[in-house]
Amino acid sequence: MEHYYFEKVTLESLIAFIEGKCEEPEKQTINNWIDTDPKNKKFFDQISEAWLTRNEIIGLRKENIDIDFENVLQKIHLMDVQETHKSLLSGKRNYLKIFTRVAAVIILVISTGIAYYLGQGKRLIDLSSNQDILAYNEVIVPVGQRSQVILSDGTEVWVNAGSKLRFRNQFQGNIREVWLDGEGYFDVAKDASRLFYVHTSDLDIKVHGTIFNLKAYSTEDIIETTLVEGSVSFEINNSDKKKGKDVFLEPNQKAIYLKSKTALVTEEVKREVSEPLEPQKIVISDPIDVAPVVSWTEGKLIFNDESLANVAIKLERKYDLKINIQNEEIKEIRFTGVLKNLPIEQTLNSLKLSLGIQYTIKENIVHISKN
Repeated sequence: MEHYYFEKVTLESLIAFIEGKCEEPEKQTINNWIDTDPKNKKFFDQISEAWLTRNEIIGLRKENIDIDFENVLQKIHLMDVQETHKSLLSGKRNYLKIFTRVAAVIILVISTGIAYYLGQGKRLIDLSSNQDILAYNEVIVPVGQRSQVILSDGTEVWVNAGSKLRFRNQFQGNIREVWLDGEGYFDVAKDASRLFYVHTSDLDIKVHGTIFNLKAYSTEDIIETTLVEGSVSFEINNSDKKKGKDVFLEPNQKAIYLKSKTALVTEEVKREVSEPLEPQKIVISDPIDVAPVVSWTEGKLIFNDESLANVAIKLERKYDLKINIQNEEIKEIRFTGVLKNLPIEQTLNSLKLSLGIQYTIKENIVHISKN
């Protein structure tokens, strides 16, 4: 039965389904295919997110990505032909293998297209040109969006809403370096011969083949680095003092750096550290649960005993809107739970049921009040 669905479901039909252009029988076939296997659903979610992002990001030159998509379809057809030839020899056609490879190709092309067409990267790069190899791209992700970028060394970066990532088309020499203003989740390709640096407004992060989350908005007076796997160290780059020894972070720890005495520190961060936070000093947290920190990469938000005021800040960035909490006393209401990747109305309804609040939406402003 599963093979039947793989024969009936094509990439073109999935895109039509995502765009609401399928006839009813085809819709039913695709829904059945999604329900057949969790791997199918995961594949569909990846394609859906990539394709919808392609349509929605402001300033994206869609017509060029449509051309790239046609090229992808040709590659997929070639995969299909090769797999068919193998099936004549083995007697069994591996549709799952085809779709797995398709997922990698289509998501890479769409994500790369987004990277090139946003900000300064508004053309496909000709890697045969030395000038282009040495050029920089800047990915600008609008508020309310997120994007994935794959760098030339294979490093994968999720870039959060309201963020900018700057990087070379091709890394040169013995250093790989990028510049981040905002939040990024890095899965850095291992390369012992070339260190990987992430530069921010006040800190340089030295990476040693690592997975970590870095939150460093230039508009905020706090930088947070959360290590998931591997090792990172830090250098303060805004001080006149001589640089001391590198400060290293261990997995499931967070490094907190305050740029000034007036930095806004959430109760969430205060709970994570046992020593006082001081300006221009890197403080390492106690062991933490990293899931709430990196959940944004999956389109959801995880909260653990956080105030409504803090929840509102994260929702503003995720949904590109303004939230006005009208009563001071409800700003400190605590919320623990998971807000999945749903329309803003459904998310607010969840908070309404959990916290006993009321809300109205007018001209992209959410007004929250007591029940």
